[in-house]
Amino acid sequence: MTSTRKAPTQVTINVELFGNARLLAGRKLVRLSVADDCGLGDIAEGIGQQHPALVGTVVREDLTGFLESYTVNLSGMEFIDEPRRRLSDGESLLVFSSQAGG
Repeated sequence: MTSTRKAPTQVTINVELFGNARLLAGRKLVRLSVADDCGLGDIAEGIGQQHPALVGTVVREDLTGFLESYTVNLSGMEFIDEPRRRLSDGESLLVFSSQAGG
């Protein structure tokens, strides 16, 4: 039996930072090139490498994910808590503190 699973391809995504994450990074948008089947750990690693000030404050020290106090949302439509998620080129992820008030 042969697998019909497609090999991952690279996509460019936009990661929008809010609150303290935005202040620490000094910008509101981070563009990342990732595999289309990447996980939150891959995204956190890319953000942490581009913006070291976020490591330990937004991104885990070991770059394997976001701190528990942060939430990731896909295009303002749904929260992401899955280990891996297929993403499309140009999609936006929103990163903000889950403790932010309204």
